[in-house]
Amino acid sequence: MTALKLDPFYLIVDNADWLSRLLPQGVKLVQLRVKDRDESDMRAQIATARDICARHGAQLVVNDYWRLAIEEGCDFVHLGQGDLDSADIPALRRAGVRIGVSTHDQAELDRALSLEADYVALGPIYPTLLKQMAFAPQGLARIGAWKAQIGETPLVAIGGLTPERAIAALAAGADSACVVTDILRSAAPEARAREWLSTTQPWRDGSGFFKPDFTGARVCPSPNHGARLRPISSLVLHYTGMPTAESAAALLCHPDSEVSAHYVVNEDGSVLQLVPESRRAWHAGKSFWAGETDMNSASIGVEIVHPGHNDPRPYPAAQIEATAALARDICRRHAIPPERVLAHSDIAPGRKRDPGEFFPWEEFARLGVGRVAEENPGLGATTIALGDEGTKVASLQRDLAAYGYGVDQTGVYDAQTVQAVEAFQRHFRRARVDGRADGETRVALAHLVATIGERV
Repeated sequence: MTALKLDPFYLIVDNADWLSRLLPQGVKLVQLRVKDRDESDMRAQIATARDICARHGAQLVVNDYWRLAIEEGCDFVHLGQGDLDSADIPALRRAGVRIGVSTHDQAELDRALSLEADYVALGPIYPTLLKQMAFAPQGLARIGAWKAQIGETPLVAIGGLTPERAIAALAAGADSACVVTDILRSAAPEARAREWLSTTQPWRDGSGFFKPDFTGARVCPSPNHGARLRPISSLVLHYTGMPTAESAAALLCHPDSEVSAHYVVNEDGSVLQLVPESRRAWHAGKSFWAGETDMNSASIGVEIVHPGHNDPRPYPAAQIEATAALARDICRRHAIPPERVLAHSDIAPGRKRDPGEFFPWEEFARLGVGRVAEENPGLGATTIALGDEGTKVASLQRDLAAYGYGVDQTGVYDAQTVQAVEAFQRHFRRARVDGRADGETRVALAHLVATIGERV
């Protein structure tokens, strides 16, 4: 048989009546999984599903009833591990019927591969509402491990999937994402099916796919990018500020959101590339650094999966190490100097706080990325703050501007200066972020300006 390619959206229905509603939406891969029917009813269900699928150019997969599938002229069945005990695999092959097999552990995977299954289903990826499972949720990491073992054989992810989780599953290596309850129990099944089709479209037609710029990345294409109008001069780090990696990927890859980044680094250290580095990702928003107002064009954006200030927990070590490895590679290839490894808060003070004062910049520097301030307490130096005026304020503003912050040199410690000082402290003096330029903050800033030879 020729190599099998599955549609990335795999719908399971529990009655053939669903097909007249959902196939017109554009569904092209559907499994009929009907339970507790006598043979005549089941034969009628299969025949009805076969005819509707033929009219709509959809692939029908019959669950379990392999004999009836052969007799009714169907060309695909899905078999659970229990079904394999009684199924006549040679008879199915003689009839030209393809076979998909459910797997949950290594022994079941080995069995499916020994039978030369046409696809392997892995589940449940997430907790499922459909039925009680004897197996714990497999998680996204298992998808990648399973795919590495089965090679060209298609891998179907099933269990607890939603459109946002489908993006994560496909990005992790699944060839198709299977859904039951998210559509069948939806208040608007047709609309939900269309959402699934839209979400999985890049995997359907290959639109937006590209070779990753970073060897360790897996492509998860976002439509949200444009032409790069400036040479790359900076690397900007963000946190996603969302509760899960799946919700972050869904936002960054959804055309309606109009946001994206070049990379996403998950908590386990896996890396997704959403936009080619040659393109302008939409990650920086209104921002400024060292005279540059189009930071989207002038930078590469890396989103680090983290809930943000609502839960300022430590970043996992594996995530920091992976982010540092990615950043080193980006900086090497684009000759980005250490002082141009920036926080989103650096380029948008007052508007953004990420990746936060709890981001371990010192560890990042130890891993070879970015710059940290020298330890110097600045004892005895006067603290200047909101409302102060004079030469010390002007000197502070000159140093902030010399390093790159967007500060007007007015000689007045205004709200703009407070925001810039907070951003600086969030990156370089993380113990206390208060917008007040104490001695430690002023000395650290002066030393950093001196390291780039731009003090004025």
